[in-house]
Amino acid sequence: MENTFERTYWANDVAELLGISTSALRKWSLRLESEGYHFLRDEHDRRAYRESDLVALRKMQEFLSAKMSLENAAKAVATMYSERSDTTPGTSIVPAEKDRSEERFRSLETKVDELIELNKKLVQQLHQRDETDRERYARFDLLLSEVTETRRMLAAAQEQQPEKKWWQFWKN
Repeated sequence: MENTFERTYWANDVAELLGISTSALRKWSLRLESEGYHFLRDEHDRRAYRESDLVALRKMQEFLSAKMSLENAAKAVATMYSERSDTTPGTSIVPAEKDRSEERFRSLETKVDELIELNKKLVQQLHQRDETDRERYARFDLLLSEVTETRRMLAAAQEQQPEKKWWQFWKN
């Protein structure tokens, strides 16, 4: 007998998917079970929701949104979907948490790789900026030494000229 693995979800995931609270989901599930609908259960007696259960619960949500009572909605859904909800011995529970953790791990690995590449690019940019700053400082030093040399030469030239009186400014 071949084991078939069907993806299952835990109550938190289903409540999030449906946009309802976990207590509302529990209430709906209990009402469906009282009408003969069967959910898979794990070794700790927790409900495991299959894709087909999600379809049934969405239908129930639709009925409740249309102002049908919880009791009537549960009866209708149990009637429509109860033959699909039978658990077979070959069906195994593969918790969505395990699938999600692997997906999250792969996603995190990808993000880490992206961050490493981004870090490499940033380090490269810093090195380039560092080189640019070094060149800029070298030019600044050169200009500063040229200005200093020019001032020194002007001061030396002024010392060599004889001092003129103020009224002799027109004479060379």
